[in-house]
Amino acid sequence: MEKLRSAWDTALGTSLSLTRIAGAALQWLWMLMMFYSIVPYGFSSDVRGSLYVSLIISLVAMVVTMLFVSVIVRRERVSGNRSIVLGSAIMMSAGSVLTPFSDPTTPVGMLVLGLSAVMTGTGSAVLFLCWIELESGLGGRLALVELASSLCIAFVVGFLLIVGPAIPVIVLIVVMPVLSAAALRRSAPDTPQLPREQPLSRHTATLFAKALLGAVLIGMLMGFFDVVSGFKTYEVQDIFGTYLFLAGFIGALAVCLIAVFLQRDSVFFSYRVSMLMLCLGCLSTPFMADNNTYSSALIFGGYHCFVLVLCVVCIDVASSFRVSPARTIGLGFVALYGGETAGQLFAHSLEATGVSMFDLTLVTLVAVSLLFIAHLFLFTETDLIKIGIGEVSRMGTVPEEAADDPADPVDPCALIAERFALSPRETDVLPLLLEGRTISRIQETLFISAGTVSTHIRH
Repeated sequence: MEKLRSAWDTALGTSLSLTRIAGAALQWLWMLMMFYSIVPYGFSSDVRGSLYVSLIISLVAMVVTMLFVSVIVRRERVSGNRSIVLGSAIMMSAGSVLTPFSDPTTPVGMLVLGLSAVMTGTGSAVLFLCWIELESGLGGRLALVELASSLCIAFVVGFLLIVGPAIPVIVLIVVMPVLSAAALRRSAPDTPQLPREQPLSRHTATLFAKALLGAVLIGMLMGFFDVVSGFKTYEVQDIFGTYLFLAGFIGALAVCLIAVFLQRDSVFFSYRVSMLMLCLGCLSTPFMADNNTYSSALIFGGYHCFVLVLCVVCIDVASSFRVSPARTIGLGFVALYGGETAGQLFAHSLEATGVSMFDLTLVTLVAVSLLFIAHLFLFTETDLIKIGIGEVSRMGTVPEEAADDPADPVDPCALIAERFALSPRETDVLPLLLEGRTISRIQETLFISAGTVSTHIRH
């Protein structure tokens, strides 16, 4: 035990905050209970109809809210604004109070459902964005540890709540946003503004746009399979939610352990866990006729692992490129939630046309193809490396005479090697990597094996 404690202190020191972890866990837990459990909708005459109609309206509200924030925020720190934080928590609580009275089968119930969905979607988007922005000040790896830990806690508590009595659980759901906002205010820094942003190069903007397009495809997979599995296409039991939460917990726990014990490769291996779970879920689609729990649970777990990775990517972009965290986080989740909305709408449209049983072989082929496109061409590991490195040449101190002399530019490789403490061999690989050379070309140039090149690239 003493050796384990020593290893933990060496890896993370005393930087972890239980207040931040608990507050973020409350935010995760509220979102899980409102968007992925039937507990708040148990009094409706159409439980699953209320859940999925509310979910798609909330997703649209979240996309619009995050897009608005990403456009208007420049230097302000959203999490440092008390009115915004408390206002979003109050909206979430008010929407949670209205949710049990929603019913898509009556005009009044549908009006209540729409109002509660807009309030919960808007409020949760702002508070979630505030939490990720707060974590952005810790650095990518520590943020990954805290976010994964809080998500693990949320899945465990949610697993218990979905089998508990409905009314006490709904009361807890109502107070969760206020408690989360209080923890956020206690942890938020006092500095309300960030340093002035610097414009991104065309290459960097293209890199981030590719990652966002990959997030759109992952969101589409999640939205499509969520509706196909849990709405009306197949008969599913109420225990379906426990499968989802169990798979989500396993994925989040894997990411948490990776972030703690793999200091330099945590993001890459977390991304691989996400892709592995998503791929296994898509490939097991033909077994969906058997209550469709296995494939959907794996996709659900992989999706939430990807959410954690996307959070770190947005944090890295903000810190490396001197962009407001609220803007990068907003754009990242506009892409993810926008894709999820599109996937849900497509699944609903197929169900509305009377297609009760999808061609599962075709669904599997399309889903795996989209996943491979996202992994191989859009949201790739090489792009993660480049985003993590950042345009550090902008962050170096350049003498005035050198800045005035275009013939004497700053060498980004030297700055990167110094800032990230690269080994001599990693320093040799770096300029070849930045030139866009493949692993085989680097292997031939440096006379080393492909495996060694891959290891150096990850580092």
